[in-house]
Amino acid sequence: MSQAQEPIRVRPKFSPQAQREVRRDTALRQARTCYGHLAGVSGMALMGEMLSREWLAEDATPISGNRVGYALTPKGLQAMEDLGVPVAEAASSTGNFAFGCLDWTEPGHHLGGSLGRAVTAFLSDQGFVGRTPGNREVTLQGGPVAWLNEAQ
Repeated sequence: MSQAQEPIRVRPKFSPQAQREVRRDTALRQARTCYGHLAGVSGMALMGEMLSREWLAEDATPISGNRVGYALTPKGLQAMEDLGVPVAEAASSTGNFAFGCLDWTEPGHHLGGSLGRAVTAFLSDQGFVGRTPGNREVTLQGGPVAWLNEAQ
């Protein structure tokens, strides 16, 4: 009987390109999209804020690819609904709902999955995250604390 592997929490090695982005502290490092969800320094800050507010709880079992899985807590579900994030739509989409996506330039996770995409789309619709088609870099208005305070 094999034991389940521990989920990967920190990227073991950064590519030379990622190291350059960090060293230069570029706009791409600060804020970008990753498969439709917010990544980089800003994505890590958003994930950290959602965890500190106890809106997300880690699942006990890693999900596909040995990723850390997350679920919305009742408090998080209420907050997301208060904000207007389409949680039910995100939950009914294919793929994983919420997981820790290993960040390309940062040592940890940003929020991935259909919930990560729904939150990023909401932030974009609200004017907090400016997106340019065909470009992963995004511009920001404010930060995660201000964005999420709309729900309180």
